Amino acid sequence: MTKLLMIANPVAGRHPTARPWLELEQELVKHGVDVTIRETTQSFDATLIAAAEGSEYDFVCACGGDGTLSEVVSGLMRLEERPLLAFLPIGTTCDMAKSFDLPSEPHLVAETILYGPSFAIDIGAISGSEVFIRQDLPAGVAPAEADRLPHHFTYVSSFGAFSETSYATSHNLKKSLGYFAYVLSGIKSLSSIESLRVRITRDSRVSEESLIFGAVANSSSIGGVLEIDGARFDDGKFELLLVRTPENILQIAPMLKNLLSNNSDPLIIRELVSDCEFDFLDDMNSLTVDGEYGGTRRNWHFLNKPRSIKLKVPELPHPPSHVDTVKDARAEDKD
Repeated sequence: MTKLLMIANPVAGRHPTARPWLELEQELVKHGVDVTIRETTQSFDATLIAAAEGSEYDFVCACGGDGTLSEVVSGLMRLEERPLLAFLPIGTTCDMAKSFDLPSEPHLVAETILYGPSFAIDIGAISGSEVFIRQDLPAGVAPAEADRLPHHFTYVSSFGAFSETSYATSHNLKKSLGYFAYVLSGIKSLSSIESLRVRITRDSRVSEESLIFGAVANSSSIGGVLEIDGARFDDGKFELLLVRTPENILQIAPMLKNLLSNNSDPLIIRELVSDCEFDFLDDMNSLTVDGEYGGTRRNWHFLNKPRSIKLKVPELPHPPSHVDTVKDARAEDKD
């Protein structure tokens, strides 16, 4: 019998009383799948559950937002033999679901798990100097202990302008206004854009830049707004996106337009990298990791772990880098 572990975040999404993973469980049980459900109670729970129990199952399904998925992936990355990963997206903004065109309806998620192909995706490993936790964030944003901060990311780590919006926005505001809450918080942050002096080491090349934003991404979308053309998810490369500090306020509007339109601009740096390091020269800096608070450090290091997790998808987003990463679920059962 196929066994599936469902790790659900009961406070994710705009409707906290809904339990769509129970509908998903019913759909899977109809097809003979043995389902176990574990609900989280605080940040990092999903990581601990996935790491402790994931190896006992054929599938692990994250039910929540991008942050829940990220935690589950971090847990699976601790295992030598990893089960297939599935995702029931119920968060306010789910970039991973958008990148892979993942359904949110339980019956379609069940169909994807049972019959969709698996696609091996790159995962980012996070390390660096000693990490600290900020004390000025809204309640529930930061974990109580530094060891509960993320050690991996699935789609983006970012810093600078707008990067705090995803985690510093009030949870109640997110639930009541959804995506519009992020827009409101982003507009407010325009008045406090800070220039950061950063030494960037990528694939052994070193440069120093004055930046207002930076991101290391493995996604076609960041924050539901910023699109990345031609993103590949299994090529061993991150999309490095850096925005230099404008010399005057008149440069901001055209730069934002070019950023959102994927056009070239002297203030925008776009590169493909597999190994990237940021040294903040003036002070420690906080990063957003898959939409959640990732901690505060002076030095951040990101390393691409190629094709580390096999994600169940309705259709392949692009031809895989390695043909052997794609198998039908039933074929894998026979293996």
